[in-house]
Amino acid sequence: MRMRWFAGLGLALFMTPFGHAGVAFPSPVDPTEVGFSPYIYTGLIGTTDGYSGSGSVAVHPKLVLGCAHMNYGVNNAWLPARAIRWFWKWNQGNYPDDKNGILLTGYYYFSSYQSSVRRYGMDDTRTYPSDFVANYSATQETAGGYAGGWVEDGKQCLTTGGLNKLISGYPAGRYIEGDPNEYRMHSTGFSDNMYVERDNYLGLDGVETGPGNSGGPVWVWKSGEWAFAGVLVSGTEYLSNQWSSIGVCSLNKGGWGLITSALKKTGSSGDLIKKTVALGNVPVAIPDQSSVERTFTVSGLVGVIQGVKLNLAITHPRKGDLAVTLRSPSGNTVTLLSAVVKTKSSQANLILSGKNVSGFTNLSPNGVWTLTVRDSFQKDVGSLQSGSLEITTR
Repeated sequence: MRMRWFAGLGLALFMTPFGHAGVAFPSPVDPTEVGFSPYIYTGLIGTTDGYSGSGSVAVHPKLVLGCAHMNYGVNNAWLPARAIRWFWKWNQGNYPDDKNGILLTGYYYFSSYQSSVRRYGMDDTRTYPSDFVANYSATQETAGGYAGGWVEDGKQCLTTGGLNKLISGYPAGRYIEGDPNEYRMHSTGFSDNMYVERDNYLGLDGVETGPGNSGGPVWVWKSGEWAFAGVLVSGTEYLSNQWSSIGVCSLNKGGWGLITSALKKTGSSGDLIKKTVALGNVPVAIPDQSSVERTFTVSGLVGVIQGVKLNLAITHPRKGDLAVTLRSPSGNTVTLLSAVVKTKSSQANLILSGKNVSGFTNLSPNGVWTLTVRDSFQKDVGSLQSGSLEITTR
């Protein structure tokens, strides 16, 4: 007999949804809402082991994010590549036929997950922080060109006051087999702030989803839209008036590493992990014995900085008069060129082509970068003609 939901975390109980005061439970999503955020990014995950769970398309339309214990399988071993099937926006009561899904190519996971499972067990808070996986398809998009928005720091958003949160997914294990709601998409809303259990693993009492919702995306309402902040890894059942709780693996810098690794395998990461941005408002004169500032505005990159390259063109009778610095959005400043003593000989003009700039590794790439050019000596003047910044993330 095939078990069609993953009960690896939480009590494995079969029951229909019921209400208790003060506890948030999942409820079916109206089919007319599936085409709207965040449900349009949600789907059912099926494995070759015969289990099902939940996932989401976030960051990029070829990525399906979920929890690692879905990919780890029932035999304490990682499933092979092409063992995960994705059913985008599924919202019918029956389990889908394989022909309705996309067979995903592969996945990335935290290397510490397997050792933590063997050492502590799957249902342990020391294992939960690495219970995150980035599945990918190298051949086709998984959500018709759509991809959910995300936040740079899921932990911060989920533990911050004033933000509504929502979990979407498929809590099939809460139903008796054959119930018309068994494989309907569900949502669970809450507004309380989550608390940090361990590292990027967060908990919250008074909310539950139950078996099957493992890997379901956790969204936060931020800046007028739902943004991806993490995945559900534990959704304890409510039973006999006992307390209920959920556990979430929040998005963090380590998670971005898995995402960027998967993006590179898709062959269509676009400008999510590499982007070139032109300097704004140039050309501009450089005042004698004074400075001029111009900026690069970078947005939409995922992960942290792996490398920075700079292209720059400045006309000036003496490039030795010039001092040039670059400041990152986080405030780190690197000196690219220092002025030399006036009496020393100097060539004209400053041209940089693909100059590697060190000092920004592992910082966040997004925001306003500031280039400052100073003419340090009197008499000769010049002009900042053009510039571009190329950033690669990991």
